[in-house]
Amino acid sequence: MKQLSTVALLGVLVLTAPHLSGGQRLAMRVSPAVALAPALVTVRTTIEPSDDNRMLSIVVDSPTYHRSSEIPLDGKNSQRVNVVELRGLPTGLYEVRAVLVGPGGPIANSMQLVKVEPAAGYSR
Repeated sequence: MKQLSTVALLGVLVLTAPHLSGGQRLAMRVSPAVALAPALVTVRTTIEPSDDNRMLSIVVDSPTYHRSSEIPLDGKNSQRVNVVELRGLPTGLYEVRAVLVGPGGPIANSMQLVKVEPAAGYSR
């Protein structure tokens, strides 16, 4: 009986506990953090469902390279996870930014640096 009450208590705690992300509206993971040119870099964003979610903007920027992608969102009905692949990134240090946009403008953002090193025989 004691085991059953312990399992029930744990179940209630899991169902009522706040998200482990601490209420974070947007999380981003970029991998790899260091790569060889021409690099394939994956940007994975996780968005907390909300009626305010209108657009997700992904920007990759360096002194010699710029790319941006805008993903329209449908509020609470949007995909929770979005993945963008960046192919053929040349050598450089990149700032990768994700911005979650709502009806009144940006509501959350995240940034990560990525370094692309020259590979043997690659010149660009």
